[in-house]
This record gives sequence, structure tokens and C-alpha cells, in this order.
Amino acid sequence: MFRNFLKTALRFLKHNKIFAGINALGLSIALAASFIILLYVINELSYDHCFKNRSRIYRVNNYYIDFKKIMSGTPYVLASTLKSEYPQIEKAANTRYLRGFSLKVKNEYIGISQPLASSSEIFDIFTIHMLGSSKQDKLLDDPNSLVLSHSLAEKVFPGIDPVGKEITGLVNGEEHVFVVTGVFEDIPVNSTFRAQCFVNGKWNIDPINKTFKVNDTETSWLRDFWNTWVLLSKEAKAPELEKSFRAFEKKYLGKDPAHNYRLQNLSDIYLKSDNIANTGIQGNINKIRLFSAIAFLIVLVAAVNYIILSTAVSSGRAKEIGIRKTNGADKSNIRNQLLSESIFMSVVVLPIALLIMWLALPYAGRLFETKLTIISSNILIYISVYLVVTVFIGIASGIYTSYYLSGLNVMDILRNSIHYGNKKQIFRSALIVLQLVIFCTFVSSTFIIRSQYIYALNKDTGYYTKDVLFVELGRDFKGYSAYINSIKSSPDVIMAAGIMEGLPMQSSMSVMYPHFVDKTKKVEVEGMDVDYNLLKTMGMTILEGRDFSEEFGSDLTKSTIINETAVRQLGITEPVGKMLGGSTIIGVVKDFNLHSIHSDIPPMFINLTDRYIQEVAVHYKHGTLSHLIPFLKEEWKKTAPDRTFGYTTIEEVISEIYSTEKNLTTIVTIFAIFTLLIAAFGLFGLTLFIARTRTKEVGIRKIFGCSEQSIIYSFLKNNLVLVAIAASVSIPVTLYFMTKWLSNFSARTNINWWIFAISFLI
Repeated sequence: MFRNFLKTALRFLKHNKIFAGINALGLSIALAASFIILLYVINELSYDHCFKNRSRIYRVNNYYIDFKKIMSGTPYVLASTLKSEYPQIEKAANTRYLRGFSLKVKNEYIGISQPLASSSEIFDIFTIHMLGSSKQDKLLDDPNSLVLSHSLAEKVFPGIDPVGKEITGLVNGEEHVFVVTGVFEDIPVNSTFRAQCFVNGKWNIDPINKTFKVNDTETSWLRDFWNTWVLLSKEAKAPELEKSFRAFEKKYLGKDPAHNYRLQNLSDIYLKSDNIANTGIQGNINKIRLFSAIAFLIVLVAAVNYIILSTAVSSGRAKEIGIRKTNGADKSNIRNQLLSESIFMSVVVLPIALLIMWLALPYAGRLFETKLTIISSNILIYISVYLVVTVFIGIASGIYTSYYLSGLNVMDILRNSIHYGNKKQIFRSALIVLQLVIFCTFVSSTFIIRSQYIYALNKDTGYYTKDVLFVELGRDFKGYSAYINSIKSSPDVIMAAGIMEGLPMQSSMSVMYPHFVDKTKKVEVEGMDVDYNLLKTMGMTILEGRDFSEEFGSDLTKSTIINETAVRQLGITEPVGKMLGGSTIIGVVKDFNLHSIHSDIPPMFINLTDRYIQEVAVHYKHGTLSHLIPFLKEEWKKTAPDRTFGYTTIEEVISEIYSTEKNLTTIVTIFAIFTLLIAAFGLFGLTLFIARTRTKEVGIRKIFGCSEQSIIYSFLKNNLVLVAIAASVSIPVTLYFMTKWLSNFSARTNINWWIFAISFLI
């Protein structure tokens, strides 16, 4: 039976080479494009599936009641206290990355990425496979314990068993001897929980005590700098446990606690943390939905293309169907044969599609802003999904044709009385319009996304967006004032000043202040820490009052500057001289975009500081960057010889913030081209078929004196009508989706009529 099917299928392909080739091209492109997207989607959805107990692992999040915001940071003491209070919690541990940790290898220190400070119970919570250890259940109990990943162990101790070996590490600028107590298998890349090595959690205590000039960080409920992880018992129910936290909070935080502790399952952390600050590695469920929709549309276009061509050549198979029916074949036999041919075509192009996908992966990864890797644990999922999609395309493509042809009447076939009239032509035309609507929507969307991207880059932000760079100082840089003074000596430097984080800021810090008129109302106000002359350096405008000045000694501790939005939302009249918190308002700055234009300009205050400066903003003369950098490096070596020089231009910062929009433009453009290619293949094949069927008509029209131009026009007219219909239908579709997309921005471009005109012309 299979042999007969194969012979028939090959015979069909042989006699319809052009149409088979066109179908194969369309299907291979569609499959390759959808496979790339599916690889991305599968990898994103499989995050944290490597941990066997993920359904019982929870992160404790911190809900700030006044701010109505959720943070992932919690106190150090929370983990041990929760475990002692609740028997439902089997294990609990806190984690925090250790800053500036390095190991001494061959008399040189190498920086370690993601050194995680925690306790021994972290290995019981997460499924971390140990390759070797000396203390199975007490790996981090000793303050000088060190647990290495397999890749780091090979780098530090090549070719030998590191367990029990000593190694010198640099922590907070001081040397300490660590003992390797274990080696673990590298944590998979599709994990939000990552570490290159583990150390004892106590190493983070002293730096925070010094920063805040306290000695109670280990027991304080005020400093929320740790992630708290818990493993619940099999019988425990997270919602019920979370409800019981209200009494727990009153017991440890006071009668009117400012925080609520909430549980978030590990499986939800990667894709369901949009409203949680400082969550770490995070995915985007909206991108998954968008790219899945694009994959579906590409597959739909390929299936429609197959149906168009199949219905076009179906008249050539009528006699074959009639003969087979005469010889006893029933509807189901013919239907299955024709459906099998469609599936066979899809399966035949599968290797070609996989090859195209493999070649395109490096480029696609850059567009998707992630490394598109084949994860070994997902191999079975890839195979299953790809086969299902391939067979689905085959079924979707062939189901209409198989039902149509199998339903033909034998007598009508033998009498040549089958009519391929208006209904069939209308059906094919509708499918062509559907293809072109998808294409036009892609093209119009591309122009709108690109317009928004250009608008974001060129929008007046309220400060300089060119000829400014930020030199990275790092934490606790004591000599930044000397460095600023030294670089000001360059004739290429217009102005320089310190800032906690360069603009536009990607993090935030907020304070709740009471409304000046309605005291029952509180307003969330964001803060920014700066050095003297920062406002001048960045080109901001003081509308009222004055800037910070070294002539006023109180500015460093008792003065603040607010923006126009803060004046309005706090209800302040004549703000200069008024008190905000414990500081006097000395000036009002013109509104500027503290963050990207994805969010509104917040009410904000600007404070002067000499403790939290981590970057130096440098405003330089246009065109001098190439010879300014060597000068900045040279002065850096004099001021901070033990630190690495690093800088970022403000153009690079802004471009990075809007890189998603830039890449989305490219992605939609590429898929628009794919759609156009597939649709063009279908139209080309259909035109070839129509040309064959109209040969006699063309001859007769020539005899009666028709010119070649009029004959060509008669062929083009129908296609142009279909394009016009498709372009018109695509306008409301594009407006609906793009209006929703643009709603993600507080400032947005206009959707102009010429965008739809260009898509029509293309």
C-alpha cells in the first residue's frame, strides 16, 4: 500500500515539476522561519524545568504597601526565621551575589562571574548535581568554604580533583584562603537561578554594615538585599501559607507593617515577574506571544499557498480521479491519497528547512536578543514539535483539495462537464487576499515600529543626548573628585560631574511624601543622586531657584531640587524654600525623561551626595571623542591604577534601551519578506497555470487585433484588484494591533497615511 502511494505521489510530482518546486520553496521557507521561532519559544518556556522540585520551590517577594510595588529583595534574617516558624517549610536559604570576588590562579587574580553567597541548604532546595564533595550536607557551613562549578574547577584546578584544596580569594579588597568543599555540574543555561561558585553567606554582611554604618545587618528587618528561597513540604499549600504571613509580619515588623511577604513559584519567575523589581534574569511573555503569532501567520501563508496551487492544478487530476473511481476506489481512498501527498511534500522539505534554520540561527539570535542554542534536555521537545508542525502544514494544506477532488462525480468527469467556475475562482482569490493582507500588515507595522524607534532616539529628553559619555567608577570610589578635576583640564571637556547612575536611568529609588494640601494623600517621588555641576553637564534647565553650589555647605545634607511634575503632583505653590522631608527645596528643574519613554516622567527629587557616586558624566566638544578617550584613560591610571577603565557614550545607552524596538523592526521586515516570497511563489505558479489554460483565448484575441500590452494588462488587472483589496483590509488590522503596541510608550509617534500607501506600492 505504501509502495503504491509513493509511486502515485512521485508520479504527481514528476508531471507537476514547476508547481511542486514552487510549493517546496514556499514550505521550506515557512518551516525554517517557524522552526527558528519555535526554538526560541521552547527555550523560553523551558526555563527552570531542570529543577525537579520546582513545583515546591518558592521565592519570597517583598510587597511595599505604601509604594504598591513588589521587590525581590528581603532581609537576611527572613530565611532562618521562616523555617523556625513554619513546619511546612522544609528548607530555607537566602542568596546574594558577592561583588568583586576573584580567585588567585598562577599568581594572578581572575574575576568570577556570579559568585553566589548562601547557606548549605541551597543545595537541598535546588537540584544541583554534585560531582564531588567532602561534606555532603554541610558544604557551606564553614565561612571559608568554596563550592565550584565544573567549568570553573577545570579552569582553576585543571586536570586534578579540587575537593579539599586551598585557594586564595579576594573579597572586599582583602585576601582570604578558601577550601574547596565540592564541585557541582554546571547549572543549565535555561535557568533563572545561576552561579559559577558558592561561598558562605556571611561574606556579604560586613560590606553592607560598612556602607550603612551599622552592625546589625544579620538580624535587621530593614535591609532588603537578599533573595529568600524556600522548599515547601509536599502537603503544604502556598496560598494558605502566604495568608498566615500577615500574623508573622505583625510579630516581627510591628503592628502596622510596611511590608507583606508573598510567595512566587519558581516556574513563574522567568515569565511572570514584570511587576517585580530586581527580579534578575527575566523573559517576556509578550514577545513569546508576538513571535508565536508571527510563526502561525507564516505557516498559514504557506498552507494557503499550497491550497492555491493545488486547486489550480486540480483540473489536471480530474481524469485520474475518474479512472480510479471507475476501478473501485471510494472517496476515503482518494481523500487519503491526496492528503498523504500533501503530508509527503511537507516531510520531503523538512531536511531543507532544518538546514536553512541551522544556517540562520546565529543571525536570528542577535535579532531575538538571546543566544538561540540547542539545549540537550529539550531535544525530544524540539523533535516532537517540529514533526507536529510539519505534519500540521501537510494536513492543513491538503485537506481542502483532498475533500474537493474526492467529491467529484465520475460521470461528470468522463463527460468533461466539470465546471471550474466563479466559486472556485472566488475561493482562490480570497486566499490570495489573505496572504497579501498578512504581508501588508507586516510591512505597515515595520514602518510604524521603525518610526517609533526613530522618534525615541530623536525625542527631546530634557538633557543632552549627544557628546556625553559616562566613565564607570564602580562602588566606593573615593578619588572621583580628583579624577573629575584632572579631566576638566582637557580643552575637549566642556564640563564633568559625578552621578550615581547615568541617564536615562534603568533602576529606580522612591520615597513616599505627603501631599502638601491633602495630608491624607501620599505621592511616590523618585530620587536621583548627583554631584556638583551635574545639571550643567547634562544640559538641564533650572526654572526656579538655583543649582547646587559649593558655596552653600548645607546643600550636601539639607537641600534638594525637584522637577515640574513633583510640584504639580505634590500640590506645592511657590516651592523654593519649602521643606520636603528633611530638606529645603532650593530649585525646580524643567521636566526631563529620567527613564526611557516607555514610562511617564515621574515626580522626582535630586539630592547632592558624595557617597553614592558610581559614574562620571563628561560633556565633550563634538568630534573630539577619538583623542579624548586616551586622555581619560591616562588620567584614570594616575587616579585608580588598580581599577579597570570603562566608559559608555550616552548614544550607546539610549540605543541599548531601545534595542528591542530596533530588532523588532528587523524581525518583522524579514518575516514580511518571507511572506512576500511565499505569496509571490503562489501567484507566479497560479499565473503560469492560468496562462496555460488561456492559450487559445490569447490566440483568438491576437487574431482579432489585440495588442500584446492589452493582453498583458488583462493578466495583471485581476492581481492589481486583489492587491488593492488586501491593502485596504490591512489598514484597520494594522491600526488595531499597532495602536495597542504604541500604548506601551508614554510618548509616541503618529501613524501616517503614507505608511499604508507604501505597503500598497510594494
